[in-house]
Amino acid sequence: MRLRLASRGWTLSGSGHQSPERKRRVAGKRDIRRKPARLRSGLCSRGRWPLTGRCSVKCWLACLVGSGLAGLVATNLAGCPSETPSSLIGDTTSLTFNNTTDPTNANATYLTSAACKACHPDVGAEQGGHGHAHALTRVEGGPPSYPAAATRAGVPNPPPGRTWADVAYVIGGYFKRGLFVDQGGYVMTTGVLGVNTQWNLAYPRNGTSPGFAAYEPTLPSPQPFDYTCFRCHVTGAQAPSANNPQTQDNRPGMAGTWAEPGVLCEACHGPGSNHVPRPHARGIYVGLGAENCGRCHALNDDPNVILAADGFIQSYQQWSELRASGGHSGFQCLMCHDPHASTTYDASGLLNDCTDCHWDRTIPLHTGKVFVWVDYVEPVVCRSCHMPLATKNAAIAAPAVVGDQARLGDTRTHIFRINPDPVDYQTMLSADGSHVVKDAAGRAAATVDFVCLRCHHGAGSAPAFTVPSASQIAENMHARLAR
Repeated sequence: MRLRLASRGWTLSGSGHQSPERKRRVAGKRDIRRKPARLRSGLCSRGRWPLTGRCSVKCWLACLVGSGLAGLVATNLAGCPSETPSSLIGDTTSLTFNNTTDPTNANATYLTSAACKACHPDVGAEQGGHGHAHALTRVEGGPPSYPAAATRAGVPNPPPGRTWADVAYVIGGYFKRGLFVDQGGYVMTTGVLGVNTQWNLAYPRNGTSPGFAAYEPTLPSPQPFDYTCFRCHVTGAQAPSANNPQTQDNRPGMAGTWAEPGVLCEACHGPGSNHVPRPHARGIYVGLGAENCGRCHALNDDPNVILAADGFIQSYQQWSELRASGGHSGFQCLMCHDPHASTTYDASGLLNDCTDCHWDRTIPLHTGKVFVWVDYVEPVVCRSCHMPLATKNAAIAAPAVVGDQARLGDTRTHIFRINPDPVDYQTMLSADGSHVVKDAAGRAAATVDFVCLRCHHGAGSAPAFTVPSASQIAENMHARLAR
C-alpha cells in the first residue's frame, strides 16, 4: 500500500497489496527506496519524492502535514533563502515542526498573506484556488473577481433594487452561493428587504440553476455580520471585548475585527511575525489534528452533535460527521485533503482515494457505470454512494424533478456509513428533525433515499428506484460479485 500524505510531495511506502489501478498509477515513478537529492524550503519539492522504507510515527506525522505546507521554513528578514540548511537535505527524520500547540506563535502579530506569498508563491497561488481564500471578498464598486479555473464561481449582480455601491462584502460566491453584506455591516436578508438576497451558483449535481433565492425570509430584523459569523470567513478574527470594543471598518453590524478578509495563511497557521526572522526554527503553528479544521467545520459547541434542518444535514459540519463515521472516525482531515488545494476546481486537492486503502473493495453492479443527468456526468466511484449529497448549503433538488423520495442536497456528507434498511431520512434524523441520530457506538449512517436515490430518481440515466427496492439491492452490496 502507498498513501500520499499531507500534499503531493510524500508517499507512505509499506508492505501489502496494491490494486492494479494503483500499480498503474505509480508505474514509472522513482525508485521508492531512493532518498530525495534535494529538499526545497525544508520540505520536498513539487516532485513526488517518497519516504524511505517504513516511517516512524514522528516522521509520519511530519509528513502528514508535510509538503502541502511547503515553504513554512523558508523566509528571513533579508529575503527568501533559495536553499535549505544542509542539515536538512536528504534527512526525512528532521522534517518535524516545533509548534503544534500554540496557534498564537508566541503572541506574534499578523502580517497578512502578502508577506507569506513573497516567500511561498507556489503555495500562495495554489491556495488562491481554494474556497477558503474566497470566503469573504471586499467589493470595490463592482462584482468580485474569482480565479478563471473556478468555472461556476461568480456573483454577477447584487440583490434586486440594490447596486454594488450598497454592498461592502460578498460572502462566498465560489462554490454554492453568495450572500451580501451592506455598508452598515449587516447581511442582506429577504425578511428585511422583501426580495431574494441569496445568489445560488449553478450546481449540476442536483440540477440547481444560477439565480437569486430567498435567504432568511422570516427574519424581521437586520442580521449583523459580527464576530460570531465572520470568524470563519476571515483571518485573524478578534472578538469584541472591553479591550477590543471596535467594529470592523467602523461598521456597526461588524462587532469585532479581523486582519484580512478570507481564510488565508495565518487563519490556520497563526500570526507570522515571529516566523519571518527565524524561518528555519520551524516555529510556525502547524495543527496536526482534525480539531483544527473543526473550529469552523463543526456548527455545534459539542462536535458530537450533527445538526439538521428541513430534512438535511446543515452545512459546515464535516468534522462532526467524520467523528460519527465508525472506522474512519479517527482520521485526520489531511489524510485525504491537501489543505491548500480545492477538491472542487482542482482534482489534486484529493490526496488519497478510497481505493488507496480499500484496494480489495469493488463496486458491484456499478463497475464502469457513468451517471448522466442533463449536462452533469459522474463516473460512479466509492464516494458516489459513501459520500452522498445529504447536506444542504444553498439549494436542494426540486421534488418536481427527482420525485418525492429522492434526497439531493448540494454538499457531500462525511458520514461514510450506509444504512441499507428500507427506511428514509426520517429514521436518520431525530424525531424533531434537529440532529442526526447515532447508534450505541456513536456511529451515524446515511439512508438509501440519500445514497441510492440520488442517482436512481428517474430523471437521469439510472433507472428509478423506490426506497424499498433500493434497500433490496443495497443489502450486502459488497458481498455481491463485481459486474
